[in-house]
Amino acid sequence: MQKRLIALVTAVLLLPGCANAQPTDDLIPALEQLAIEGNPEAVYHIGMAYQTGAGVGRDAAKALEAFRRAADLGDVLGSYKLGCFYDGQGEGLVPNDPELALQHKLVAAEAGYALAQQDVAALYAAKGEIGKAVEWLERAMLQGWADALATYASVHNGAEGVEPDPVRTAAYFRLFLARTEASEDQRAWLDEFEEKMSPEQQRRAAEIVRTYQPAPTPITLKALAGQRAALELLARAS
Repeated sequence: MQKRLIALVTAVLLLPGCANAQPTDDLIPALEQLAIEGNPEAVYHIGMAYQTGAGVGRDAAKALEAFRRAADLGDVLGSYKLGCFYDGQGEGLVPNDPELALQHKLVAAEAGYALAQQDVAALYAAKGEIGKAVEWLERAMLQGWADALATYASVHNGAEGVEPDPVRTAAYFRLFLARTEASEDQRAWLDEFEEKMSPEQQRRAAEIVRTYQPAPTPITLKALAGQRAALELLARAS
C-alpha cells in the first residue's frame, strides 16, 4: 500500500524545481539600476531573468553570480536559488553539494518559504535525519503547499523512521487531492484506504480536513507573485 501511495504521489508531483515566476523585459532596465545601487531583491530578480532568459539572454553563469550576490546582500530567495545550484541545477558551474544546498536553502526555509522548507525536508531525509525532515515538511504542509501535503501523507503511511498514522495519511492526501487535478487512480486509492479505517479514524481524518486552514507566509506569497513582486519593488523604490 505504501509503495502504491508513493507512486500515485510521484505521478503528479514536479521535481523540486526551484522555480519561480520571472520579470519581463520591460522591467529589466529599472531592476538593473536598483541592482547597481545594491538592492538585494532587485539583484534576485535579475538573477531570475538571466536564469530564464526573460528580457535578457539566458545565462546561467550570470544567474549564479546574481543569486550569490543577492544572498550575500541578505535576500532569502536569492539564498534559495543559490542552494538550487548546489542541489543539481549547477549546469556545470558548481558541483552538486548537499551540505551547501542545505545551508543556503535553510536560510529561506527559516524565513518561511514553503518550497525551501519542502526541499530542506528532502535534504534532511537524504541524510537520515528523519525527525528534522518531517518537522520541515510539516511547516510547508501547514502553508498549503500541495507537494508537501502529498509527501506528508505518504510518510505517515509507513515511511522508514515514521510511525504509521492512517488518520494523517487519509486526511492530508485528501487535502492534497483537493488542491490538484486528481486522477481516478488517486481517488480510488484513497477510497480503498479509507474503507480499511475504523469509524473513529475516519471521523478524526474528516475533522482534520474540515478544520485545515493553510497559512502561507509573506515570503511564500512573494515568491509566488513573481513579476508582480518585481513591480511592487519598483513602485516602492520610485
